[in-house]
Amino acid sequence: MFESSDGCADPDPVGPGPASPDPATALDLDGVDIEGLDASTCLTLMATITRQRAALDAVMLRAQGRFAHLRPETGPQRPFGEFAPDEVAAELDLSYHAAATQLALAHAVTHRLPATLAALAAGILDLGRVRAVADATEPLSDAHAAAVEARVLAHGGRASHAAFRQALRRAVLAIDPDGATQRHELQRRGRRVGLQSLEEGMAELSAFLAAPDAQAAYQRIDALARRAGDAQDVRSMDERRADVLTDILLGRHRDDDPVRVEVGVLIPLGTLAGLADTPGELAGYGPIPAGLARDLAANATWRRLLTDPVDGHVVDVGRRRFPSPALARQIRARDWVCRFPGCRTPATICDLDHVRAYTAGGTTEAANLLTLCRHHHRLKHDGTWTVEVTETGTATWTSPELRVYQTEPEPHPEPPPTPQPDPEPEPPPF
Repeated sequence: MFESSDGCADPDPVGPGPASPDPATALDLDGVDIEGLDASTCLTLMATITRQRAALDAVMLRAQGRFAHLRPETGPQRPFGEFAPDEVAAELDLSYHAAATQLALAHAVTHRLPATLAALAAGILDLGRVRAVADATEPLSDAHAAAVEARVLAHGGRASHAAFRQALRRAVLAIDPDGATQRHELQRRGRRVGLQSLEEGMAELSAFLAAPDAQAAYQRIDALARRAGDAQDVRSMDERRADVLTDILLGRHRDDDPVRVEVGVLIPLGTLAGLADTPGELAGYGPIPAGLARDLAANATWRRLLTDPVDGHVVDVGRRRFPSPALARQIRARDWVCRFPGCRTPATICDLDHVRAYTAGGTTEAANLLTLCRHHHRLKHDGTWTVEVTETGTATWTSPELRVYQTEPEPHPEPPPTPQPDPEPEPPPF
């Protein structure tokens, strides 16, 4: 409880919350001999600092949430007074916009996302992930926001911010499918092309597109760029992609040998039949609304993909229409991205790596294959990291300092629960 200036009890709008860090037990950085640390202790120190920074960020959010409560808005436009950000901006050397953004985040977290705030205080999440939760749940009702929060936090902070944001999108689509479809249609009507002038005679051309169109366009540009070079070409892949895009848009590209573009979409059978709104998955992007998945499926070339009904891992992929190794397609469908911790390179442009080398007797089967981007493929073969993988795709990496990290392929969309028949009515008493 807080005491107001008139001595009356004023209920704390954010509850008791996590305890503040004890200054007596806080890390004494002045006493740390950085130059005397070995590599393993450096990693431990980084992790300790990260957890303590998260705990302090949680205290900051509670303080800002309390401040916003003490500066109420007289109208319905914002959760705090118009001039509240000015006080914070002056005190913390921020712009008005930055201070207002911080107060809005604090209000959202302290009022609607208590489990997220607790996870931040415990060092399970960092401030970036907290912002992602607030952004993803902002358009939802309080009940839906709580359901998304519980669903995502049950599996922790994920290996990267990108993976965490995908998990949030997946949860939002599953819990609020109708709202997600409406928001997608609204965003789609805002598609556009932009041009921004930069320094040194350069400019940035951008496009805001529906995800399937953007994925397909990038795949075509990338495929053409990979064809464009030869051993004497000194351009980087980024330069080649930029040149290909320019040639296409300015009519200089001759499509004598057209490339085939494939956009992979996973859609549960119930969603395809219109019996459920379980979200689909777009390869290289992540979860998409059920309605968009059905639209993409209407003109698709199909192949069978079976997933385990318990945990959603891919167990089999049927042969596609155009000849290609079925097992390779199974591994790419299972992994979606490079399987090194934190990497989000799409599996469609990753290498398929034998965990135990083929030349060393390794078999070509699901339990011995991973998708790895070229950088992490080279890292594995450098010999300083080792990896083991199970048939379901759990990869266990061991670092040069013998630290262990696990990555799990994100489960494919969960089928809706099977409707249970109504119980037989009891016979009337006689």
